[in-house]
Amino acid sequence: MIRFLLCFFLLSTVAFSQAKFTVYFDTDSYQLNSLELNRLDVFLKNKDLKFIKIIGFCDYRATNSYNDTLALNRANYVYHIIEKVTNQKQIEIESKGENFTQNSDLKLNRKVEIFYEVLETDKTLPKDDKKNLSQQVSTAKVGDKLILKNLHFYNRSGIFVPESRPVLEELLKIMLANPNLKIEIQGHICCQIGTDVEDTAKVRALAVYNYLINNGVNKNRLSYKSFGSSKPIHIIPENNEDERNENRRVEIQIIAN
Repeated sequence: MIRFLLCFFLLSTVAFSQAKFTVYFDTDSYQLNSLELNRLDVFLKNKDLKFIKIIGFCDYRATNSYNDTLALNRANYVYHIIEKVTNQKQIEIESKGENFTQNSDLKLNRKVEIFYEVLETDKTLPKDDKKNLSQQVSTAKVGDKLILKNLHFYNRSGIFVPESRPVLEELLKIMLANPNLKIEIQGHICCQIGTDVEDTAKVRALAVYNYLINNGVNKNRLSYKSFGSSKPIHIIPENNEDERNENRRVEIQIIAN
């Protein structure tokens, strides 16, 4: 029993180790006023957050059941804003009503707490259209990622379109000229959240991998991986075709050089 309680305590500590953002409500209202709505809007413009839990609260006035309902309405109101802005849906919602340690300043009790995690940011190098791939590789460090620009495939396949030939040839030339260079080829898709049902990202990364091997690069210098749609540059669903094209990409990560 003691062991169970200890494990439960440790898991609870981990579960609530996320960062927290709080918004405050007017008396007897489950909608944010314009000032708090603006604060939330600014906060949500951060694209690298994963939202975990939303908890609603009330001050002690009114009945317990009324406060439970009002606090839940506040949490749901914030949830729907987050869902609309970020398209994140799997967020736990809870109402504590008035059942918490109340602050003597009542306005601080009328709140919603948003628990979130800051997602790890990939070290993808910024775009530099003035540098070709060879120049980017020459200055890259281990761990850096480079986008293979202008590498495109036929729809839902790992078949290169003819316009992709120059970037493939450039990558091959780089690998042959730098025998110590090792890379991981990483595939990404756009447009859908969740499982890459057809493994399109993997198929495309594998296509680049096979192209290099078939043209003389030792396979011990190469690996490949699919990230599906889990690491988009732009939030899904994208706003336009440019954003979709930037999310559906192949990158190389420098493993050794």
